Amino acid sequence: MIDVRESGETLRINSPMSGGQRVLFILLALFPLLAPYELIVRVDWQDYFNLPFLFVLLISAGAMALSALLIWAAIAGLSSSIQIDRRLGVISYSASAPVVPMQTTSFPIHSIERMQVAVTEWSDGAPSFSMEFVLAGGRSIRSGSSWSRAEVEAVQERVAAFLSRAD
Repeated sequence: MIDVRESGETLRINSPMSGGQRVLFILLALFPLLAPYELIVRVDWQDYFNLPFLFVLLISAGAMALSALLIWAAIAGLSSSIQIDRRLGVISYSASAPVVPMQTTSFPIHSIERMQVAVTEWSDGAPSFSMEFVLAGGRSIRSGSSWSRAEVEAVQERVAAFLSRAD
């Protein structure tokens, strides 16, 4: 979810990954671990050098890899923020996660060439949308994503109105 807050000469677009989301990923990571438990630990294998055990081992390794991926998403998922300060004439992008220290990059507002809705197509499921600032020199800054194009377009309109008041 994208959160937009405006106060005076500053507009902030927050895309947080909440603690609840991180806990959800950790809890989801526990579910695939049932496969190794049920297929290896709970079953009393008499012989480990056979084709069925190799198949069980392959399934268990995949389940553990999925759990590791979900745990990594919980601890490395970025919370990002874009702040536009008309008084200073600066747009700043900040990102952090529990294992990534806060990193901030700033650019002059006049380096914004255009704003657009960026679409990320996924191999399965619906696309996600984010607001993208295309900057001079080919660089770009993206907000966090949303499943709703209308939400991102509303944020884009609000930012455009904020920037037009600066002129």
